[in-house]
Amino acid sequence: MSTLTRSGALLAACALLACQASVHAAEAAPAPAWGVSGNVTLLSDYLFRGVSQTQGKATAQASVDFSHASGAYLGVFGSGVSNAAYNNGSGAEIDLYGGYRYALGKDSNVDAGLVTYWYPAARFRAGGRSINYDTQDAKLGLNVGSFNAYAWLTLSKNWFGYAVDPYSGDIVDSRGSTYVEANWNPELTPGWTLNLHAGHQRVRKLGAYNFADVKVGVTTTWDSWTFSAAAVYNNGDDKKNGQPLWTFFNMDGSGKNVVGKRIQVSAARNF
Repeated sequence: MSTLTRSGALLAACALLACQASVHAAEAAPAPAWGVSGNVTLLSDYLFRGVSQTQGKATAQASVDFSHASGAYLGVFGSGVSNAAYNNGSGAEIDLYGGYRYALGKDSNVDAGLVTYWYPAARFRAGGRSINYDTQDAKLGLNVGSFNAYAWLTLSKNWFGYAVDPYSGDIVDSRGSTYVEANWNPELTPGWTLNLHAGHQRVRKLGAYNFADVKVGVTTTWDSWTFSAAAVYNNGDDKKNGQPLWTFFNMDGSGKNVVGKRIQVSAARNF
């Protein structure tokens, strides 16, 4: 065998060994412990448990989620809100959340966590007290395939600033308020999902604000985009002197009822 031939054979063998080593290294490399995802969303109305946080107006939202292979997760969410909903505030909501999902099977888990809803600078005075809207909830949920059920318990002193009895004017502590919900999101056809939701809110010591809410909608995905449309209904209908309690007032005294029947559409860019 000539020197040139031997050199070519040696180079070929080295290349083969390098390829094999690269494949083995790729196979042996562990999956990243942390994953990151998020989205930016435009929506026609920010509905939280069927209550419009923007008085029926459009807003933008964004979120970033960090998930660990162990099941731990944390994230941050931001949205525009109406100053009529959160008086004297910056018109923003910032949520910090975290928790742990314990896997029960391939498509099921138990989810426990905490969520803090923060409304920068938003507060009002009542009964000689300064009351803010910041709220912290604990949650416990069960996810099984396309179905999930969750229970939420308010840990902070007041549930989203609700501290005044609308009839007596007494200042109360609404800590311990609860929300329970069930959601089913089955796939209709590839790329299309049906969204069904039902929930019930109990505001501790302020039963006039209790409500139930339901939603029926569809979601479709295209590349990295998600588009949704839904019909939402919230039955909060108590009144004081003929004025619905679920009315958010502007600085000029005008107000809008923020529950009842509503349509919501949204477009989200996922990353």
